[in-house]
Formats: sequence, structure tokens, C-alpha cells
Amino acid sequence: MLSTFVLSLGANTPTFPIDFYSGEQSNLMINQGGYDINNGACCGPTSPQCKIQAQSMGADVREQGSMNRTRSDSARGTIVTWYGDVQKQMALVPGSMVNSTHKWACAQQCPTQGSTFMSSVALGNPKGCFREHAHDKGSVAITQPKSVGGETKTCEHYQWKDTLFCLLTMGQHDFYVDMSAKPPVPFFATQLIEPFGNKVGTENTSFLQFQPADLSKGGYFDIDPASIKSCKEPQGGCNQQSEAAQRGTGVAAHRFFFDRSILEAAEAVVAVEKPYAKPPPAPQMPNVSFGTDFTAQETSVMLINQGGAEKADGSVCCSSDAPQCQVQAGHRKGTRYLDVTNQRSRFDDALTKETIVALYGNIHKNMVINVTNGKETCQEYCPIDPRDTVEGLNPFDPFDKVTDKGQTTLEGQTVEHYQWVDKILKIIPMQKTDFYAKLSADKKTGVPVLSVMTIEPMGRPIGQENQTWSNWTPGVPDKSKFDIAGVDTCPQSKQCGQQKHQAARLGFRQFHTFYSHMLATPEMLFPIGMRPHA
Repeated sequence: MLSTFVLSLGANTPTFPIDFYSGEQSNLMINQGGYDINNGACCGPTSPQCKIQAQSMGADVREQGSMNRTRSDSARGTIVTWYGDVQKQMALVPGSMVNSTHKWACAQQCPTQGSTFMSSVALGNPKGCFREHAHDKGSVAITQPKSVGGETKTCEHYQWKDTLFCLLTMGQHDFYVDMSAKPPVPFFATQLIEPFGNKVGTENTSFLQFQPADLSKGGYFDIDPASIKSCKEPQGGCNQQSEAAQRGTGVAAHRFFFDRSILEAAEAVVAVEKPYAKPPPAPQMPNVSFGTDFTAQETSVMLINQGGAEKADGSVCCSSDAPQCQVQAGHRKGTRYLDVTNQRSRFDDALTKETIVALYGNIHKNMVINVTNGKETCQEYCPIDPRDTVEGLNPFDPFDKVTDKGQTTLEGQTVEHYQWVDKILKIIPMQKTDFYAKLSADKKTGVPVLSVMTIEPMGRPIGQENQTWSNWTPGVPDKSKFDIAGVDTCPQSKQCGQQKHQAARLGFRQFHTFYSHMLATPEMLFPIGMRPHA
């Protein structure tokens, strides 16, 4: 006889089987820096920093709570997440493929990091604080998406929070139970993902044909024990999360390996290229100098589009029911002050209205500046790795051969066109850069005009980053631009891993600092494109 358990507080709270089958359709929508639209989100045409992701997936889910494990079968394959003594999330293949007498074998796995099993149909957290208990909000009519039939039911609405230390909001759950079924069954769930009260996404799950199941039969969990023991992690590694973070990422994150995009895989490869090591002997570079100190207007526009739809205004959008969609965009426009002579740099961002001043030497701080009593003052800072120094502009890639493709015309002026291709393992093309500069008559000195970086991992174009320079003025910048109050007393930021700080590090070419934060907080990765060279 199948056991059941109470998953919420209150005498009339429904109970669900601990072992069950359900067809499920989940739609996940993450929006960081974009804007919401009906059934999706978009990165705007001038968004300073934006990343949106959407993933829609259908699966046959078999949850065996009596054994602390869950199985999901979808178009992406078979995934078993097993807690208890196993603590692995495993991608399975038929045992016959590996000459096993068992029905299934583990092909790849990621550790669950000591997490404990929690049913996906648990109403609240009975062991948590009061805010994490499910509260009955009354009856409401709920309609499932048209993609799964569009059925409407009058459901009982239960709501609870995900919290950190019972104080900080990490998310909110709204769970709808069809009370007309005997016994009641889950019908629909929606989760608001809002770490520290900042909304970043939502996930909706529809439950179809929910029913108790004797999962000791059917061989669904007949997995070769030897394969479980010897199963290896994916080549690209596992993007691990803490148990608290996993609880705040919804049903889909518990059950599926989120596919690493080609770009993310490329970033992982670049990350292990030992960025702190001395680079190999460089190919011959063009003998062109762009000087050391200068002031210039810089504009950078980046767009990576994997499955997004472009709108007439330049926005790129992901639909929440897309099988898989990822869009990342970034825009920077402002004035760059590069002072190599005095080891300092500054960027005034015209889009975000934010100024960052980088001081090297004995200080090594990236400082966010505000104006206090009419005086530019350090608001907060992030440390700069001592190995990073400010150097003159060198746009060429020292790892790959640069080809001089000769003169061309760009916006009415004659420029020299240079091109190089970044390759992994010296074979696999990942991105192509076309750089244009206005040269002196002897081609010994130049002024940068345009850089176009096409991101095309394995020859598949997925995005582009363009950088332009104008009003180029050589010479040491005005010293008043670095007369900042409060440098010694400025507090260190508690959010130095944020994407905006990573973007600033790339702009200042602080590659050691960038990589240290990239490895510590991989979720803040900025697009591949700059390796640790000056």
C-alpha cells in the first residue's frame, strides 16, 4: 500500500502520495536587466547590462519519495536525482549500451552537495519558519497553458515564501490544488524567483494525470550500482549550487541538467587556460603604436542571441514557452581617460550616469564615484589584483596571428583593416575580430576607430560586440579627473562579483581581477572575448 504524508499545516490541508507519477510542463523565465512582456521578456536596444533566459520543457516525472529520488524522462533524456546515501544527479543510458545486465546505467553525474530530498509537491516547508508554511488563500479559477490543453479548474490556492534566516525573501510559491479530484491532486504551480527581494524570474509548472504509483516495479530505478559508483562529471564540469540556492530555483532546476550553451562551454575552456601563467611565445604583431595616455569617447555594443526574436525597435526577446532561449546584451557609452604615466584610468558612463576611477600603484582600487558637497568622492571600491597594471592600448591578440588585410573606407575615412581568429586548442574557431585604425603615413602610429568581434563558437555565429572610438585626444588627461576625496576611507563593496563590475574590469583590461571573480562567481560571467593580455 502506498504511503501518503501531510505537506502543509491545517486540518483541511490535502495530502499527496509520497510515490507518484505526473506528466509535467515547466516554463522557466529569467530576466536580469531586461523588461517583461506578455509571455516573455526582452533586452532593450540600449540596456547597459541585460541577460534573459527561457526554457520550456515537458517530462514524465516519477518521484519515489520513499527512496529519496526522482526520475524525469523528456526529449533531453533521462535524469535521476538521488539523495540519501547516493547524493548524485545522473544522466542515464540503457544498460545494454554499456553491456550491463541492469536496465539503466549512469553516463554522467553531478553531486547534489549533501542536499536532502524535498518533494516537488510539498506545500511549504513544515520545518521552516512561519513565512515558509503554506497558507490557504482560498479558491480561485486557474487555467493551464494552451500548449497542454488549456484546462480550467477551480483550485485551492496555497502560498508560502522561500527565505534566508527567516528574514530575507528569496522567492514566493503559489500552488494550486484541484480539490474536485478524489483525492485532491496538484494542478498548477508558479514560483517567483526574487533573491533578496529582487525579482529575476518566474517558473510555472502544470501537473497532468497526477496519480500514485508503485515505483518498485517497472525498472525505472534499476540502475547499475557499479556505474553509479564510477560515473564521472560532464567534461564541462558541474555548475553547483548550495542547497538553499537549489530550493530557490524551482522544480525544473531540481530535475534537469540545464544545458550549457556553446558560449558557456567556451568560457569554461578559456577559464582553464591558466590565465595567470606566462603566455606562450606570441606571433608577430603589427608594428603600430597607439600611444599611452589619451582621452576618447568609447561606445561598446554587445549582443549574444541564442533563440531570441528581434523587434523593430532593436529589442531582442525570449518567449517563456521557448524550448530554449538565451539573450545577453550590454551597452557602454562614455568618456575614457587613460593615464599610463600616473597609473590610473577613468570611465564616465553616459548611459548609467556612473563614474568609475581605477587607481593602481600602491592603491589598487576600482572606485565608484559620487558627488558629495560639490566634491567627487569615493562611494565604494573593489580591489584590483596587484598583477594588473594600466598600460597603453594594444588591441591585437598576442595568441593568434593577426592578418593585415589592407586599406578600406569606413564612414568616409581611409583605415587599415586587421583581422584575427581566436581558436581553442589552436584548431577550433571561437570568435573573429576585425579591427580598423587610422594610420600615420609611415604606418608606425595610429588611432583606433572600430573593433567588431563576431562570437562564433565552432563556426556558429551567435553574437557580436562592436567597440568604437571617437574624439581621440593623445596626451596625459586633466589631473582634476583623478582628484577624488575619501580614497583612504572608502568602504569596500559587498557586491564586487556583480556583472557591472566585471564589465568595468574588462573595460579597464584588468584581466587577473576579472578572472579571479569569474572563477569565484561563474553566474556573473561576461561574454568570452578578452584573454589576459594587455
